Amino acid sequence: MEWKQASIVENGTIIPERWVYLHYYEAYNLLFRIENALRIFVYIVLKDHLKDKWFEADVTAEDGNGTINSLSKRRMNQAQTFGYLGHPIVCPIMHLNSGELTRLIVSDKYWKHFKPHFLGSKDIIKNKFDEVGSIRNSLAHFRPIRLDDVDVLKQNSKQFLHGIEKFLNQVLIQTDVIPTNTQHEWYRELKTLGTDLCVFNFHQSADEEWVRISIQYGCPIINKGPNYRNYAIFNALSLKSSAVLRKYPEIAKDICYLSESVHYPQIQENNEAVFGKTLYFVLSRTTLENQHKSLKNAFEDLLLEVSQETELIQQDHLARGELIHSASVKASLITKGDQSHWEWNYQDFFTVVLEDDPTEYWGNFNYYGWSDFISATDRYPWMPEPVSIEEFPF
Repeated sequence: MEWKQASIVENGTIIPERWVYLHYYEAYNLLFRIENALRIFVYIVLKDHLKDKWFEADVTAEDGNGTINSLSKRRMNQAQTFGYLGHPIVCPIMHLNSGELTRLIVSDKYWKHFKPHFLGSKDIIKNKFDEVGSIRNSLAHFRPIRLDDVDVLKQNSKQFLHGIEKFLNQVLIQTDVIPTNTQHEWYRELKTLGTDLCVFNFHQSADEEWVRISIQYGCPIINKGPNYRNYAIFNALSLKSSAVLRKYPEIAKDICYLSESVHYPQIQENNEAVFGKTLYFVLSRTTLENQHKSLKNAFEDLLLEVSQETELIQQDHLARGELIHSASVKASLITKGDQSHWEWNYQDFFTVVLEDDPTEYWGNFNYYGWSDFISATDRYPWMPEPVSIEEFPF
């Protein structure tokens, strides 16, 4: 037998004629994105309402009822039989399929949490989900599907995912600066936070229901290697993002997710470099209003620990903290004609997502802001690599 491959050409992709028809691929793309959007949606809603008990939510499953946690553990153990295949995924919500997610959403116990995000009655929404599930099962079990089935997927997703996409846009995008004259108690308490090393900023979603607390760490340089005209080496300090959630569970309990962004390094005229890293803590305004006092205490402890560990490593370059570590950075000056720029290797600043990291840690997951996240995103939380080519919204 000869398994012919697709080939990428300048203006697109050539698909061998013996492959299945394109509508099968389109259906797979739709179902992949719908199911993973549902996973993010269900996680965020449960995390916001149930806090650190979210994974104890009950699930009606095909292979036996249980909680999200118990079902995921059973399935992860089963997957270890062929652990050399695919990627190991430990986030519990990733081990629920669309049918189980649907039954959880429309269950009598949890529908009250999900209802605000749907434009229709529970019975209608369940019927839409079931139609999508029927097509999914046909494709998953390699039964033929019709071209019309793809249209059903598109129409149903537009109807029952419309509210979910609006919700996700608020949870993933907070670009409005919190006004400095805001009189809410949580803001008056938290705006006093900050040190010379860590600067706090506060942003909110367009509907003002979600808040992003940013901590920008200055990444001080502790050592400068021998710099040549076209090459430079630095050792600077970086903040291990996931360790913050491990060390301060009171923060992990209240936030929905933590992501990070590493600033692109800059070399100044005096040949000194500037590095920086920002941590983004995202949570609902309701949670923030209820928990701001305990969060402030936790952030104060975090700032003290960062300051102490930074000072320790600045004095002893071989030391290492729970949160702060040394990062090696290299730069090369690239010249083309009369133009030149520095290219950087600064991967050590990033905190990659590991198998045993808290579910709340999303790594370098930053959403640019297109309106159709569900159909366009190239990356998902808890997945170790992109699933498609990145599409910029501008």
